[in-house]
Amino acid sequence: MIVCIGNALVDALQEVEEKIIDELDLNKSRMTLVDEERSNFLLSNMGNPTYAAGGSAANTAFWISQLGGKAGFIGKVSRDKLGEQFKSSLASTNLIDYTVYGEKDIQTGLCAIFITPDGERTMNTFLGAGEFLSRNEINRNSILDAEIVYLEGYLWDRPESKEAFERASELNTETNGKNAITLSDVFCVERHRESFVEFIKHSIDYVFCNEDELISLMDVDNFDSALIAFKEAFPQVEELICTLGPKGSIVLTKENDYRSLPVEVQIKDKTGAGDFFAAGYLKAKQEGLSIEESSILGNKSGAHVISEIGVRPKKEF
Repeated sequence: MIVCIGNALVDALQEVEEKIIDELDLNKSRMTLVDEERSNFLLSNMGNPTYAAGGSAANTAFWISQLGGKAGFIGKVSRDKLGEQFKSSLASTNLIDYTVYGEKDIQTGLCAIFITPDGERTMNTFLGAGEFLSRNEINRNSILDAEIVYLEGYLWDRPESKEAFERASELNTETNGKNAITLSDVFCVERHRESFVEFIKHSIDYVFCNEDELISLMDVDNFDSALIAFKEAFPQVEELICTLGPKGSIVLTKENDYRSLPVEVQIKDKTGAGDFFAAGYLKAKQEGLSIEESSILGNKSGAHVISEIGVRPKKEF
């Protein structure tokens, strides 16, 4: 089983004209953390949003399950309408729901996503209850059943959630499982570069990222330099899996690098592209497929989700 751990969020998605990004003072194409007041303000300016269970790791777990893999999700919600909506959405899939309820009176997390005509998504995230996932709330039995534990970089701001990641990776290592992390966003890397580096050095077997995130992690000026620096800094990492947008993807191992061409598709919404790529790649690894085959399934999965609005595709894969 692949166990994904991350923020439990409800996504609210709205297509908007480019001018709305400026009018609402949004940070285009990035994920920005917001407080509850700002989140509610943005939601009130969305018109007629589409709602779905979201969060990066939850998206990855969802798509692994849709591909026929065995996946579980660990996150945290409140006993409110959004929390019930999140759990109901997970229940309609084949993944195993290890989500826990928070005791504090804090709203379930919400991500307001504005989608412009170029397919770019601008995310504004109120983490809510999800950011308080703690070490004691990691389901030990679920980790012991995992072949791979996949950790979402977005859930790294609070000491509680960082300790939860450390606990999960420790338990998984004890049973010879593999640990993976997604860097999630340049925003996350810039905030936590030093602690990310230390965590990867001591706990991680697979790193998922995109070009910009890798350049930021290695604190260099270009992608080629980042690849060289990564290999020197993390000799114990088995695979660096990096998406390259319209150029496909690259997987760097100790011995070689493998480049995979993209899948051409008409882009409607880039939300979830990296999440679905990771899901396809991990599902292929679960089946014992090669790096090349894993990359192909990852690229196909990423292309599939961006051909529609939202992260629960309706078209046949």
